[in-house]
Amino acid sequence: MQITSVTLKNVRRFVDPVRIDGFGPGLNVLVAPNEHGKSTFFEALHAAFFVSHRSFDKTVKALVPRVGGDPEVTVSFEADGAQWKLMKCWSSSAGRKDAKLWRDGVLVAQKAEADAMLSGLLKPPSDGGPAGLLWVRQGVVGLDSGGEEQQARRDIMTSVAGEVEAMTGGRRMEAALANCAAFLGQHLTGTGRPKRNGGLDQATTEVEALTERRDQLQADMRALQQDLERRRQVRRELAELDAPEAHHERAKALEEARETLEAARAHDRKVKDGENEIARLSAQLDSCDAQIEALDGILTEARSAHEAVEKAKAIVDERTGQNDEAQKRLERAKKVHDTARKAVERAASDLRRAMRAKEAAASATRRTELKERIAQAEKLGVRIAELRKQVGGEIAPETLGKLEELARDLSIARKSHENAAAAFSVTYCAGGEGRITSEGQPVEGGRRHPVLTGATLDLDGIGRLEISAAQADDGAVAEAEAALRTALAEAGMDNVAAARESLTRRRGIETQLRQAEADLRALAPHGLDALRTEHDALPEPVETEGDVPDVAQAEAAEMAAQDTLAEASEALEAARSAADATKDSLTRAEVDMANAENRAMRAQEALGAHQDPAKALADLRVLQQEAASALEQARQAQQARLANAPDLAAAEAAMTRAESVIKSATDTIARLREEYAGLNSRISVVSSNAVEEELALTEDQLKQAEDRLARIRFDIAVHQRLERALQAARDTARENYVAAVHRELLPLLRMIWPDAEPVIDADTGLITRITRRGEEEEFDVLSGGTQEQISLLVRLAFARILARDGRPAPVILDDAIVYTDDDRIEQMFDALTRQSQDLQVIVFSCRQRAFRALGGTALAITQAGDAA
Repeated sequence: MQITSVTLKNVRRFVDPVRIDGFGPGLNVLVAPNEHGKSTFFEALHAAFFVSHRSFDKTVKALVPRVGGDPEVTVSFEADGAQWKLMKCWSSSAGRKDAKLWRDGVLVAQKAEADAMLSGLLKPPSDGGPAGLLWVRQGVVGLDSGGEEQQARRDIMTSVAGEVEAMTGGRRMEAALANCAAFLGQHLTGTGRPKRNGGLDQATTEVEALTERRDQLQADMRALQQDLERRRQVRRELAELDAPEAHHERAKALEEARETLEAARAHDRKVKDGENEIARLSAQLDSCDAQIEALDGILTEARSAHEAVEKAKAIVDERTGQNDEAQKRLERAKKVHDTARKAVERAASDLRRAMRAKEAAASATRRTELKERIAQAEKLGVRIAELRKQVGGEIAPETLGKLEELARDLSIARKSHENAAAAFSVTYCAGGEGRITSEGQPVEGGRRHPVLTGATLDLDGIGRLEISAAQADDGAVAEAEAALRTALAEAGMDNVAAARESLTRRRGIETQLRQAEADLRALAPHGLDALRTEHDALPEPVETEGDVPDVAQAEAAEMAAQDTLAEASEALEAARSAADATKDSLTRAEVDMANAENRAMRAQEALGAHQDPAKALADLRVLQQEAASALEQARQAQQARLANAPDLAAAEAAMTRAESVIKSATDTIARLREEYAGLNSRISVVSSNAVEEELALTEDQLKQAEDRLARIRFDIAVHQRLERALQAARDTARENYVAAVHRELLPLLRMIWPDAEPVIDADTGLITRITRRGEEEEFDVLSGGTQEQISLLVRLAFARILARDGRPAPVILDDAIVYTDDDRIEQMFDALTRQSQDLQVIVFSCRQRAFRALGGTALAITQAGDAA
């Protein structure tokens, strides 16, 4: 496609018709100032080709003039070997919306048909057309914005993949991939798992349900066979247990066991009677032994208690004498300790008097010292206040910094003024130095002499030369002088030098101030008030009464008295411990004597129960011998009974077993009869349900369901394999796309950077890195100007690819080279010219001076009559 003219009416600022015509096949350039309408033509062109005449969206609303009206655009262009003209009119009123399309001067379509025919003729960006990629709006140069440009890159990618076109029909590959994705989406989730309620999930669920039903029916069949076998076993066991002969044998065994048990129990009773007799005789013998032992012990205890009483009396007499002597020693130790304690009190009193006298003397010395320091500190405080006042009268460093900065600004302004003014320089011939003078002074040769307002030169032997110069703009100088004067006045200074002298004085005063403050901190670390408080807190001097001893002598006397008191305390404590010990010993002896007397009394009372203790002891010994003889006879008779005794435990076990056999047989018969009835019931129910027929039917249904599941899995595998194959083919197409873009882009890049090598991402079609001077750089870290230049070159490469594919599209740039410097822009012009040899390139720019060197067909916006 190639545009030949554009006419606007009621479009933004262009209420009256304006047009651009004369577009050529190569490079076309419209250079005009800002606000001239270049971007308006760009947006109008885009709307004419790609926005339906029925639309009134924000794109169309942006074209409506402020005064109102219906935007109308007419475009003439060449396409498919024919001359076309398009007119579109947008309106908020349905009746005024219009679209017309002419071919070779013949009206071929109107309104909706015109939009449809234009869409078929020129693929819009929404369908992958390249306009969103190659038509660059003002301020938009990036290739990563997505949307229309991303679709355009996919369109170019498909177009350059010749091998894929041959194998898959080009875009049919995308349709096949979409169909694969749709089929797989019916059965699988994005992670490859069966999709809930999808075909695969339903088939799998059906197979699982039928498998579960088949397993249940097979279990029912096995249970029926087991119940039939068990019923045969139960019938056989009942016949054996419930026979009359079996009942008779169990009853006879029970009777025999009962008779044996009765005989064993009768003999066991005789054995127990013998054991009781032996126990009675043993108790009688033990009683005799105990009585003999007790009476003999009482006699022995009486003799021992009498001896203990006599011994305790002797000990009490001895301990009483020892206690009396210890009490006397304790009284003597108490008197010595009391005397030593009073001596310590007197020595301590003398020491306190000596210390008070010493502290009073030290306090007087400290009061004098503090008084002198307070006076010195007060003088330093007055000095510091005076120095601070002097510091406040001098200039501050930041104020001087501001003045010096303003002075530098004034110097720079004057220098700039001189540099901007006219100037002359003189080069003398040998021997002619100084023959040119100005105001009586020789003009120095070999340097530049600025002429601000004019100059008069006296030429020796020639005459006078007057030089006039246009008045240079000295506004910046005046402004800098005024700013410096104002700052000097605010600082109270005549000039910057005086300010510097003031700062020097200030720093000297500050040094004196810091020294005075350091001296004050040394005298009063915590402040003058703290010194005064310490002085006032010291006690006033007081006079002491009597002779005051020396502190050292008083301390020595007090220590000696303390040592004597310590010795007396140790002696007193030893005497008290000894007295307590003898008193405790006496108390224990008295307690022992009382215990011995009580023991003797109890022994005498025990003997009082027997009139003749010796005769009673002899009678008990005779009774003891008789009880021992009778016990021996009873034990011999018991041994004879035990030797012939039947086994009672065995008889009881035999009886228990016979009873258990009868009870077990009865319980087993009842249980088997109940189990037999239950088996009959289950067998009847299962047989009536036709389990075998249902099992056969279920197995057939399961086979059909498994076949369906296998077919679905096969179809899924086939579609997955097809999808992988198509994706591999598409990857090949992307590689071909990258190769094509790289092939077209490389010579353009090397017009700017001779050793440049781009890296293009096959998935996005974007340049991700670029190698220059042997170093690889990420595209995102390049400067804005470099990114802008590379993006424009990529678009030119895309345009060449489209043209070679038989779908040429114009490249339209609206102030697209904004950040490019003057040197680089010449190289960009060469790239534009190179690509425009078989492309139409339209450039709108406001950079009038820079774009003079671009060349190409010059365009202009002109007034026009109403568009046809």
